[in-house]
Amino acid sequence: MRLDLTGIDPVDHALARRCSVGDIPTRAAATFSGRTAVSDDTGSWTYAELEAIANRFAHGLVAHGIEEEEPVAILSTNCREFVATYFGTAKAGMVSLPINLLSGLDNITHALTDSGTRILVVHGSLAELVMGAVAAIPAIRTVVVIGGVPDSLEAPAGGPAVLGWDDLLAGDDSNPDTVIADRQIVQCLYSSGTTSRPKGVLTSHLAVTMAGLSNGAVFGLAWGAQASITVLPLPLFHTAALNGVLVPGITMGATVHLLPGFEPVTYVDTVARVRATHLVALPLMLEALAEGADRGLDLSSVEVALYAMAQMPEQVRRRLETAMPDAKIVLGSGMSECTPATVMQWPELGSTKPDSWGYPTPVAENRICEPGGDELLPPDTDGEIAYRGPTVMEGYWNNPEANAGVFAGGHLHSGDLGRIDPEGVVWFADRVKDIVKSGGENVSSLHVEQVLLDHPHVAEVACVGRPDPKWGELVIAVVVPAEGAPAEEHLKASVMEFGAERLSHSHRPRDVVVVDAIPRTATGKIRKVELRAMH
Repeated sequence: MRLDLTGIDPVDHALARRCSVGDIPTRAAATFSGRTAVSDDTGSWTYAELEAIANRFAHGLVAHGIEEEEPVAILSTNCREFVATYFGTAKAGMVSLPINLLSGLDNITHALTDSGTRILVVHGSLAELVMGAVAAIPAIRTVVVIGGVPDSLEAPAGGPAVLGWDDLLAGDDSNPDTVIADRQIVQCLYSSGTTSRPKGVLTSHLAVTMAGLSNGAVFGLAWGAQASITVLPLPLFHTAALNGVLVPGITMGATVHLLPGFEPVTYVDTVARVRATHLVALPLMLEALAEGADRGLDLSSVEVALYAMAQMPEQVRRRLETAMPDAKIVLGSGMSECTPATVMQWPELGSTKPDSWGYPTPVAENRICEPGGDELLPPDTDGEIAYRGPTVMEGYWNNPEANAGVFAGGHLHSGDLGRIDPEGVVWFADRVKDIVKSGGENVSSLHVEQVLLDHPHVAEVACVGRPDPKWGELVIAVVVPAEGAPAEEHLKASVMEFGAERLSHSHRPRDVVVVDAIPRTATGKIRKVELRAMH
């Protein structure tokens, strides 16, 4: 069947069917007008206020000469203006480009240069640091400072114009009638670069909208008279916070309390004070909740505690279950390229299959294929996890070679190794690039790490391969000592002996490197590319 569009104005037809991320706060404001949408350490906005301010920012971008599908970079800690910039950019048909503050100056410069960004929105606390770097990126012609331009800030001669964030707000607070295609790009997130140079992940309005609905459903966010409440210390420049918490929260009319970062006491006190119902955090953040309960804080309001990026140690889970006896504690996982979450545990799996990743979410088909290939493998067979569904990215920006490989066989190749058991539960084994190939054996660095974490004097551990002319690679354990650990040489010998007793010949570590800290991304992923370069 083909629709006859005779007599229909194409613009009217497109607007009536528009799938725009910018319309998410519009719909929420129509239902939850006076409810608090977002708050930070400077104040709060209702849904009506968020909608009006995001609309004014969208009109301001257009008036400033920024074109549709052009990137608008955001270099900021969590704040209300970050949220309004993101939704305002979407309303104007432009592309939000949140920049990872923790990725290092080289990667920040790479993202701003590679993307061709002309306008940069920066938090006032970072403005002076940023101006020097901006001077080396001629394409940036406008810097917009959240909180106003500091008196001490001087733009370099011949450099970009500097405006206050409020200066860009237009008087028009109506939702723009921007024609937006479903698969038009709404955001570009540069990958964390755990295995290679960060790549710009281009995601569509449809993908973000679908992920918001799916995550809201599987997260159990309420839609009705009683708002769900969350506290968000995870950085909005990362997909876990942006697409896993903020967008679903605004979609469902939740109240999102933003923190500029993770500070244990502030986080736990805020959770207790606002009576948070739904939390997404790293295991170390949830561990802080258990410590807060020990201080006598009432955390009984928490209904769901979703943790991400790493398995939770069993002793931490037990403490949390005591601190929040009515809360469902579940693991959610995914990747920027598939607008997470792609898998999530059911609470029942916490006792039967606690080490699994859980079931595929409603919008993500999970399959196992030959690593890097297009052959799909049968159930309970080890291979590469691949995805298909509406939340899959459009592709990598300016990287045709990477695109050709990642979409091979009609699925998105994740780079994660694992299997799907006969009941449909997904199990993660390791990153493809983190497998250590020693003596003809594929060694899971994750398995070695899980074993060595049981050593009483090991607080953290990461395993990588070191090139070896005889064995191909040798397993190297990089460890952070626990409190009370013996001197370095004794600790090394003890870890080596511990591994030899519990691991097969090919898996046991052949060297131990003791460090003060293991390099990680903003969401806790280990930067193994750095470890391999160092060790």
